Amino acid sequence: MITIGKRDFEFVKSGSGTNIVFVPGSFSTSAAWRGIQERLPNGYQFISTSLCGYGETTESRTLSNNSIEHEIEILYNIVEQLCQPVHLVGHSFGGLVCFAAALKKKLNIKSITTFEANPLSLLKTAIYAKSFQTVREINRHFEEEYFSGNKDAVKSIIDYWGGNGTFSSMPKVVQDYCRASALTNILDWRTAFKFDASSEDYQKLKIPCLIVRSELANTAMVQISNLLSTSIPNSKIAVVNKANHFLINSHPSECANLLATFLKRDN
Repeated sequence: MITIGKRDFEFVKSGSGTNIVFVPGSFSTSAAWRGIQERLPNGYQFISTSLCGYGETTESRTLSNNSIEHEIEILYNIVEQLCQPVHLVGHSFGGLVCFAAALKKKLNIKSITTFEANPLSLLKTAIYAKSFQTVREINRHFEEEYFSGNKDAVKSIIDYWGGNGTFSSMPKVVQDYCRASALTNILDWRTAFKFDASSEDYQKLKIPCLIVRSELANTAMVQISNLLSTSIPNSKIAVVNKANHFLINSHPSECANLLATFLKRDN
């Protein structure tokens, strides 16, 4: 952990070589990346963090103040410690944060790899309006259930991304952790909806990007992944077979192979 000003930032470092900064998604900490990191070749230094309100990273957002800048500040302070360009790797909401940091041009980034990144604003077009409204409604229902006292409100969110039955299949300790982190996830959703980048914005990205999604991804995720890959000029898309939204945990070997190949060939 590092402390800058009044904020703590989770900072876990291992290995040596070219810097890769790993950014987990909602409900996750740096531990989410261990399976992938253990399967990557030598020659890289791994730096893992957590986003606002997770792990050792201080929550700086509120229900009324939750812009993406709170999350970008984490990456800025992490990368500033390294004094070198970095490869960014993000999962889910963490992938959105990686793209936001790149679009804001606040970091020296060599490449971005995302696993099921979900920049929801890409769906705000006439063609994908139905998907955007569906996501909006799921979020609205989640917030209503949470603020009415439903301890299992988070189940609908987990199952939306992972598929029906995902939450119920989780170990009790994980379910309890997700329940305890529900308010933080509400802030994540508000942050995500507030970050309003279009396809035209992504067309300005010049760095190499690898967009990875799961075979069992829901409709919105498939659409977002396709929009990212067609909008970003220097990008590739890959699909992990028989996986769902939580592919970095369930399929670490496949994810590590995709990442290692991308970094070797394109960077």
